[in-house]
Amino acid sequence: MSSEQFQAAHDSIYNTGTRLLQYLQEIRQGRLSEGDDTKSLQNVEDEINKALHALKEQKYQVAVIAAMKAGKSTFLNAVIGADILASETAACTICRTDVRHIPSGQIPRLLEYRDGQKRPLVITEGEAGEIQQKFLMRTREIREKGNPDKTIRFEIEHSIEAISRLSSLAGFTLVDTPGPNEWESGNFNTALKQTALEALRTCNAILFVLNYASYKDNAISDLFKDIIENRKEILCENTGKIYFILNKVDQKTEKDREIADVIEDLKRELASFGFPNPIIYPASSRQGVLAKLIQQGKATDSQIKDFKKFFSARYAIEDEAEQIRETLNVQKVKLNEYLNEVTAIRVSLDNWKPLQRIR
Repeated sequence: MSSEQFQAAHDSIYNTGTRLLQYLQEIRQGRLSEGDDTKSLQNVEDEINKALHALKEQKYQVAVIAAMKAGKSTFLNAVIGADILASETAACTICRTDVRHIPSGQIPRLLEYRDGQKRPLVITEGEAGEIQQKFLMRTREIREKGNPDKTIRFEIEHSIEAISRLSSLAGFTLVDTPGPNEWESGNFNTALKQTALEALRTCNAILFVLNYASYKDNAISDLFKDIIENRKEILCENTGKIYFILNKVDQKTEKDREIADVIEDLKRELASFGFPNPIIYPASSRQGVLAKLIQQGKATDSQIKDFKKFFSARYAIEDEAEQIRETLNVQKVKLNEYLNEVTAIRVSLDNWKPLQRIR
């Protein structure tokens, strides 16, 4: 089901429920005016109200997991439509991080949840760049000091551009989970692993981000083996809800195999781990996030330079090809006009020859 179909189904159910509620309210008011007891109708009305509220506030959580250097943070930034999650050589995801969708007019915030405290600590709020900087500083501090504050998760409140036009996904959350490399970092690797596996078990869908250049990496293999051997219920409970992102396909060179061939190879690899008929999408997250930032007018000078350096040549070739096509189309039109003129002259000459013989 496409996003448009999902939105249409959601709207249809909500509108039908709303009309039914209005109809029941009209009936109940009529019965009340006649002195009838309407408790049974009131109960039905209450249930419909609960169902409509639940439909409107439905929560959808998508877990995202990857090994280091797979471009997970960049992929998430491309989906969010903002350069808000930092990426660096060291492990960045030191605990679960939820990116919760909010309306575009609402002020973004970075929250930190700690064990034993009911309310989160507001780290910062405002622009994506400020949140990224504060988030990076805080994760470095936790990684270096061993998490003395017992931070259990972060939450970023920010609009998610990819689903911003779908009112049915108002309760959408991206769950950035620690990857296998990050399980081995710091002094709390066991907790990180349990956090990741728990997120995989409870979320509505799972995205595995794989690096095009190293999709057979041992860290990913270890993750898949752990799921198959110790978490088989994840596969059983999430059939049809697991997706694979083959990231960094822009790194493909002319000497490399076609992306379609790589995907077929990856399908066989995943099938060997117990993922039947895996759904794989190729992606260039870096290109996506830079393009979105440029379109929004939020790209920095360095980001614009990066886009020109790594991706503009491809667009230049496409533009050149388009210009050639346009030139050929113009020449084709001119050629047709010329042929029409020649045909008209020939007809005129044919009409003129008999007159010459008569004279």
